[in-house]
Amino acid sequence: MRHRHLLAIFLALVLCPIARTAFAQAPQADALAELFALGNKVGAADTRVRVEATHRVWSIALAAPDAQTKLAALKLLRDPIGSSSDHIRMPAVYAAAEIAAGTDDIPVKTEALAALAEPMQAGQVPIRDVAIDAVNQIAGSAADARLASAAVRALAPAVASGNNGVRIPAINALVRAVRQGGDDRACEAALDALVGPLDSGSMIGGMEVRMMAVAAAEKIGLHATGVGAKAKAMGLLQSYAAKDSWEPEARRRARDAAAAIQSRIK
Repeated sequence: MRHRHLLAIFLALVLCPIARTAFAQAPQADALAELFALGNKVGAADTRVRVEATHRVWSIALAAPDAQTKLAALKLLRDPIGSSSDHIRMPAVYAAAEIAAGTDDIPVKTEALAALAEPMQAGQVPIRDVAIDAVNQIAGSAADARLASAAVRALAPAVASGNNGVRIPAINALVRAVRQGGDDRACEAALDALVGPLDSGSMIGGMEVRMMAVAAAEKIGLHATGVGAKAKAMGLLQSYAAKDSWEPEARRRARDAAAAIQSRIK
């Protein structure tokens, strides 16, 4: 009798974790199966079908506790995110941002940032600004060097834009991403991205974007911890402080920024 009682306890200890695991995996399997079934609908020609499917993918990803389901949902959302229609792609971009910001999983966050590549290079300003806003949400959700580097890569096309309505908010987002959790590699990549706006020769708004890029380079140089990244920021600013084509105010601002970084190195 005692042996049967011990056997029952043993089986309970062994089988209960297995049962719990199977129970936990069942909702995940159901979610993945539904996402698979939504694959064709997310890219459907019928707008109503497409929008409804996109919102369903969004809901499944938010409710899912596991990274695998969230990643599968983000891969499906790439289709509406790449749409040429704002009423389809804008909600999809915000869906990706909310999914990424609502998890601690860095690969999910970086996948969401990668999915923003197409709208970040769109010809229309509104969707590019929405994509920049999404990067701000995602990059601000965790202090992680991998996430900061991914955010810098995502923002680079917008920072290089010739439209101040895109590149000015992108420069601001670049600084925020680096200061949130960027290491020296992210700092150096961000400085490389700033060369475009620093070289801007636009007659309208050119000085504004150059001054903002100078301020961004200063903040990044001050944030960097390594001498190499600080020296890169300082050298970049010094080179533009000596640029004859720049306005005296812009050259002075660049000199002051370089001096501020140099004082930190000392």
